[in-house]
Amino acid sequence: MGTWRMTGTMQIASGEISNEHISGTAAIDSDKLQHLHKVGTHFALAIGGTPVAREEIVYVCKAATAVVRGFHGLLNVDGSSTSVTFDLKKNGTTILTGVVTITDATGNRAVQDGTLSNGALVAGDVLSIQLAVSSATGAQGPYAWAEIDETAG
Repeated sequence: MGTWRMTGTMQIASGEISNEHISGTAAIDSDKLQHLHKVGTHFALAIGGTPVAREEIVYVCKAATAVVRGFHGLLNVDGSSTSVTFDLKKNGTTILTGVVTITDATGNRAVQDGTLSNGALVAGDVLSIQLAVSSATGAQGPYAWAEIDETAG
């Protein structure tokens, strides 16, 4: 196939270029891409650590706009008498419709999904994840994470 040269402006309809059309060596600057960040915390506990109440900062938005796409939590072992909750907060205020609750009936390593009330972020917003514990008999290894879609530039 020959070489194509073009001058001027070319407009391509939305959705016409997909991953297969971009060379692995294209060297596209990262500021022209959309980034998916998965940020989480184990609350400074080992996989066998018993959950204790704690809140951790996990993300500071750098882009002009971003959006939280999902929030999830689990316990490695759900224990025999357990009730813990995970909350995702933006600048100290929850952005979930309700906390993610895990009990001894949830199941080991069973991912529980949160429901976002408003996932919009702007530069400077700080996300934190809070773990609250009512009871944690036999529970081990809390972990929670958020998925953030950030447009660079």
